[in-house]
Amino acid sequence: MKKYIPLIALMLAFGSCSEDFLEEKAVTTLTQDFYKTTEGLDILVKGTYQILRFKPDYNQGHYICGVGSDVEAYCWSNTDRINMGSYSPSGWAATTAGQSYSAQVNMLIGAQGGTRTEGAFPTISRCNVFLENYGNLSAADQATLAPRKGEILFLRSYAYYLITNTLGSVPLILQSYSGMPENFAFPKASLEAIYKQIIGDLRTAVTLLPDNVAAADLGRISKPAAAHFLAKLYLHRAQAAGWANSSENHLKMLYKGNVASDLDSAIYFSTMVIDMKKGNNAAYGGLQTDFAELWKNVSGNYDRDNCKEILLSAQFEPTQTYNDRYGNTLVHLYNSNYTTLKCGVTRNLMDYGRPYATAGPTDWGCDMYTDRANDSRYYKTFLTDYFANNTSYNATTLEVTGGKTWDPVTAYYYNNVLKSPSDPAAVSGKIKIQYKKTALVYIENSKEEPLDSLWVVSQPFIMMVRWMVGSPGNAGYVTKEGSSVTGFKPGAVDMENPAVIPGYKAQNRKIYYRRSGDAGEPFGLDRGTGVAQWYLSPRKWLDVNRGTGTLPNNPGAIDVPLMRLAETYLIRAEAYGRKGSYAPAIDDLNVLRKRAAFHTGESRSEILVKYEPGVLTGRLEVPAADKLAPFKVTNDAYAKIRIDGTEWQGGSPKALHENYPAEATSDDQRFIHFIYNERARELIFELLTVEDLHNAGIWYERVRDRDMMGAPASSTGTAAFPFPKDDSVNTGTAGAQGSGKGQLQKFHSFKPWTQSFLDLLTDEQGNALDPSSKAAYQNPGY
Repeated sequence: MKKYIPLIALMLAFGSCSEDFLEEKAVTTLTQDFYKTTEGLDILVKGTYQILRFKPDYNQGHYICGVGSDVEAYCWSNTDRINMGSYSPSGWAATTAGQSYSAQVNMLIGAQGGTRTEGAFPTISRCNVFLENYGNLSAADQATLAPRKGEILFLRSYAYYLITNTLGSVPLILQSYSGMPENFAFPKASLEAIYKQIIGDLRTAVTLLPDNVAAADLGRISKPAAAHFLAKLYLHRAQAAGWANSSENHLKMLYKGNVASDLDSAIYFSTMVIDMKKGNNAAYGGLQTDFAELWKNVSGNYDRDNCKEILLSAQFEPTQTYNDRYGNTLVHLYNSNYTTLKCGVTRNLMDYGRPYATAGPTDWGCDMYTDRANDSRYYKTFLTDYFANNTSYNATTLEVTGGKTWDPVTAYYYNNVLKSPSDPAAVSGKIKIQYKKTALVYIENSKEEPLDSLWVVSQPFIMMVRWMVGSPGNAGYVTKEGSSVTGFKPGAVDMENPAVIPGYKAQNRKIYYRRSGDAGEPFGLDRGTGVAQWYLSPRKWLDVNRGTGTLPNNPGAIDVPLMRLAETYLIRAEAYGRKGSYAPAIDDLNVLRKRAAFHTGESRSEILVKYEPGVLTGRLEVPAADKLAPFKVTNDAYAKIRIDGTEWQGGSPKALHENYPAEATSDDQRFIHFIYNERARELIFELLTVEDLHNAGIWYERVRDRDMMGAPASSTGTAAFPFPKDDSVNTGTAGAQGSGKGQLQKFHSFKPWTQSFLDLLTDEQGNALDPSSKAAYQNPGY
């Protein structure tokens, strides 16, 4: 029987979820008849909500929906992640297991459950039971449960959305099963048929669901959530409308039908959402005023869960009672391993998440923020700096036990170049990391603005940068008498502009990609599984309230947004643009930009003002008054980042910063890629990017050009943003060699059906499928 679990799961597995309206109800005896009553159906709906947890629960949702795009990639911190991140057959084959994709796909299908969120087909089965039994209720009871029907139609559509984004065509099952089926013949339906069904279901759901839900029902599906989802489905169908006969198989497989009114429908339903929500904060189109409000991380505070911009979220709760075994592990997944640097930051307190060191941004995931001085989303998205929280420290000097020490050269440089008059002098041999002071900083700079290596390592904290340069002529920085530093060598240090060295080639300086500011070793890339764990992490999922506020290694307590009003504007903007209506598209994009700007009275990050290379050189504008602590913003920065349409005009200065692939040869094509650049700037790490690029049919070229670790060896990036190549003495293929390190192919846009699932299938007579039939069922390339 055990081998039939994936398909028997289609029949039923009732469960319960969390928080507020998702409370468990004790029932002494359950039979199928219970789910023919209004009470039973109401409980069934609550249990079905667990599919909304699929993305943030355990690993499966993160791996399938989050990692593996142009902006998010696996760090090569263990064999499984190397195999998945390099698109190796070892990580992508149908027969692999462990942390490979086959294991994650099994969970999406529904072959594994119990301690994790159940997958798509168990959810679909529950929905079918509800709809069948709902149809047998009295008219009065149907009227009472009409909103629940809307929720069920949404949830079934969402389950189909998740699985089709991953596998493409799947069985379209619209009836429930009881007992052992006569066979396991489940032919795949076309995406056209599936989209026709779920679009119709969501149109019905929009008419049944309420405009708002009560505070006590936080997490229930409402009309705005359904209309948002419906607008997105219409957009997806329109995106692929011309690919029915495409010569590119991965595009042909995305065809969902061709309905002339789809873009208009996407605009209609996204407008419905915007009109219902923009009054919540009219000055910013219904969005939160401050992007950081969405990610607020304060002990005992859950304001972020109640942001009105959020249309729907996966619910978790602080007691950990109803969060299942793993719960929200998104709070740990993306965290860099800060514990292996001598920075005095410990994982044993609540300040920073458990360092899973699984995935992080690609270089482009940082570079896409073209104006970090004025677009606040970069510094509000990324955890650029940490403070030392190790409570083992000297109470007088605040020196943290085990922290990095000064050496004669760095102490001399600090005292003569960096130290302010009020700060104590650095002393060689003394620990420079101080309790509750800045301890670790990440800087993602360009090769055109490399940082001087001695400036980097002489900071009173550990600085990890992307590009740094050595001394002129590789001759060293200082003169010595014995072990004592006596001065700087002529020309080694520019006292007026010591940090950024744009003219490094003329000074015969070597340039290095990702050298640790701790011990100096190369890090990241394929340099080793330990050093691969150091990278810039997001701050979006920091949760000081995880583990009941006392257990730092436990799951998160925060809800995880699945749909935000900001995305609704992006959906409408893309639909307008695809119709050639760029003016309203620009208006919608600027709603996001207006909110993204630093606002008057906010404070910019000290790291931005004092250490961001573009600010140090003047390329990025920060007014002189704003550079004084506490770095208050004197004038709103919206005008600096306002979109004017030249961003996708060929050859324009703004377009050069958008890193368009070679395939984008027209303004119309560049507009589409700009939309997905803007989506990433807004939504990175929110588990949407993979599905969005996939459905738009642009996933392959963007990963090929922007993820060096996944790209094939033939890829070198783009002309404007080539893959990194440095002056390290490299042996073999490791390090920044300027070309791809993976095996990415177009067929990877879809993931494989697992061999264990294929082995279960039969024909209508109950005979196991022969190898050729299994091969026909399997997605191409696997």
